[in-house]
Amino acid sequence: MFAWLKRWVKKPSPDTDGIACIATPGEIFPWPKGGVITAVEELVIALPLALFDKDRPMGEYVFGPNDMQINIPPDGDKFFIRMLPGMSVSLAKSCDAYVVADDKSPRRMKVRRPQAK
Repeated sequence: MFAWLKRWVKKPSPDTDGIACIATPGEIFPWPKGGVITAVEELVIALPLALFDKDRPMGEYVFGPNDMQINIPPDGDKFFIRMLPGMSVSLAKSCDAYVVADDKSPRRMKVRRPQAK
């Protein structure tokens, strides 16, 4: 399930904060339920609006700090999360996501696998 990590693993992190990864803007990657992404540098991640159920609070699906910025455009099927360095986010459902940027320069993040049950 985590073979996608092998593609963009830069090097294992010496601490337990996760695996250091590089994501190219526009390249789709799977974000598993319970997986935690921590921004090493500022980045914007696009996620599907289908992640949310109707009439349920967003806080039941996206877990992050109170100052996390979420942008939901009126049209379209995506929403965006702006993450500052050190900010961590996890999801209640699995989905596909991608990094959004004006340039094609790779963005750094750490990925922590979901807890085994």
